[in-house]
Amino acid sequence: MSVKFKGIVVRENEKGEMDKDLQILTESSGVLFIRARGVRKISSSNSRSSQLFAYSEFVVNEKNGFYTMQESTLLHNFYELRSDVIAYALACYLCDLASFVNVGGDEGTDIMRLLLNALYAAEKNISEPLVIKAAFEFHLAALIGFAPDFSACPICGKPAAEISPKFFDLEDGYIFCGKCVPKEERSPNAVQISEPVFSSLRHILTNPVNKLFLFRLKQPYLDELNEVTEKYISLRVDRKMTTLIYLHDILKMES
Repeated sequence: MSVKFKGIVVRENEKGEMDKDLQILTESSGVLFIRARGVRKISSSNSRSSQLFAYSEFVVNEKNGFYTMQESTLLHNFYELRSDVIAYALACYLCDLASFVNVGGDEGTDIMRLLLNALYAAEKNISEPLVIKAAFEFHLAALIGFAPDFSACPICGKPAAEISPKFFDLEDGYIFCGKCVPKEERSPNAVQISEPVFSSLRHILTNPVNKLFLFRLKQPYLDELNEVTEKYISLRVDRKMTTLIYLHDILKMES
């Protein structure tokens, strides 16, 4: 049976002399594992669509749960990501994170759109890598059902805009005032956040994906934002991402 879909190659492994095993993130079916035969030949019509980060329309043959590529049409190759070590490391992490949580359906469509916009922002250097990373992490958490409540302190009801200083419970997703913030032994993931970081988090939550990465944040607030968003998404996925470790190593070397 032939199946047609659009997807992004999030991982590639060479197989034999001319083949590849691909992991392709799709909108409706999550991640599919596909054998791409002969694509390492220069003459292969599917070679460009079988590269890491390539966004393409694929036609595959499905038999007993196994998929084999038949043909493909490249839509965008994101090739420029390979020419910058930070952009490459960031793209690997974003693909890894998106593919881990994407189970398809309407949610999968939103995750695909988020990933495409993030890869484009990284490729075209639209925003700083850490801005893209933080916005992607926090928006992704919201897409998979973990949007925080930034309206008011859940204990006393004081509006979040009037709270200073603000404490963000990364586990439960609430903003607390200093009087009501849970004790450390009750909620070890409640952290104080600055006003610039709170404004950035609110921007990420309330803006459409095509405007998600269009903000700037100076140091040390940018590092603070990344610590918050990274911890927030890590509490949801509960997985140690080797691509995140790689990204941190690259950022340290390039700083």
